Amino acid sequence: MDLNVILRTSLLLAAAAIIARLLRHAAPSTRHLLWHCSIVLVLLAPALGPLAPTFQVPMVPTVPQVPMGLVPKGLVPMVPEVPRVPNGMVPDAASASTPGTTPFGTLGTLGTLGTVLVLVWYLLCWLASGLAVWRGSRPAPSEWVAEARAVAARLRMREPSLRRSRYDGSPHVAGLFRSVVMMPPQAALWTTEARQAALVHEFTHIRRRDRLTQALAQLACAVYWFNPLVWHAAAALGRERERACDDEVLRLGARPSEYATLLLDLARKPAPQWLPATALSMARRSAIEDRLLMILADAVKTPRRSSRWLVTAGIAALATAILGAQPAVPAPAAKPESKPKVADIFDVDSNQTLPSLTSMFVRALGDASGQVREQAALALALTPGDAVIDPLLVALKDPDAQVREKAAIGLAVPARPAHH
Repeated sequence: MDLNVILRTSLLLAAAAIIARLLRHAAPSTRHLLWHCSIVLVLLAPALGPLAPTFQVPMVPTVPQVPMGLVPKGLVPMVPEVPRVPNGMVPDAASASTPGTTPFGTLGTLGTLGTVLVLVWYLLCWLASGLAVWRGSRPAPSEWVAEARAVAARLRMREPSLRRSRYDGSPHVAGLFRSVVMMPPQAALWTTEARQAALVHEFTHIRRRDRLTQALAQLACAVYWFNPLVWHAAAALGRERERACDDEVLRLGARPSEYATLLLDLARKPAPQWLPATALSMARRSAIEDRLLMILADAVKTPRRSSRWLVTAGIAALATAILGAQPAVPAPAAKPESKPKVADIFDVDSNQTLPSLTSMFVRALGDASGQVREQAALALALTPGDAVIDPLLVALKDPDAQVREKAAIGLAVPARPAHH
């Protein structure tokens, strides 16, 4: 997994958590849509990155380099070249490794292994859910089937398959390829209102296609198993899913006190049978407290179509900004046309475009600073032509030893080609 993708998806999920916090007074189905879109975008992040528009980022200009032709030879000491190592003595990149460090290949292997293990676990849960319908259930009584048909008509959906499980527990949606509502045997002792409330809750899961959104969330957890933000998003998706179904039960006329009592009784009793993580249980203990508070507050919130469109458009725009932002590629530096030579610098005298450099150096020999006189003597020593011989002879009498040394070096040059 690319580190760039991990950082961008983490930023997207963190932004989704902030938006969900701001939407805490909205309908649960609206927050469920927000988390669902975020998880889908996280799964598509590797493919959406190259397709998203590129945002130009200004580059910091670098310090221009001084061409070597402008520096007189002898002023800068030449660094000796490093001898080349024969090819046979260079170790391969694959075999070279620093002791005490972990190669990136090992990290990639661990990431793939973790993804495979989480995927295998969820696949086993789906198989167990399908096996519970095939081997662990019986046909539902005719009275339950009639109630299920009436509930499906009120929800304007096709009548789902209804089965009675062999063990008591919480009503849930199970199955492998087809969603089946599993009602516990103890439902025969419930009131008609309680049984219909349970059917509305489970049928709403099927109508909303919550098993599909749950499967996508579990796939994201498998791919990004090392990222706690992905697990947080999947858990938040499950909480908002149950709250949205509770709102539907209350909207169809269930009494909040009776429905809350039913959920509390289901959560309080120990489950005699293990429910796989892929089953949509009506009353899991992990998030029952917040649901009971919302039900007893009788705060049924109907989602608005405009708010759902705004959430979808907002998270899409946010994903485009986070996943699509790419640094601008700097333009290649222009090639210098030509490198000036040292002789071209001293041609300024003959062209008469600037004051004579030689005369400036000669005047600098009379400066009060010894460093200035030393640099002037060095410049005259490097200046071609015979016009600098007399100033250098004068510099040999300078009280500063460094000035006399530079003058002696200039007079020791065997040949002085005159510049034209």
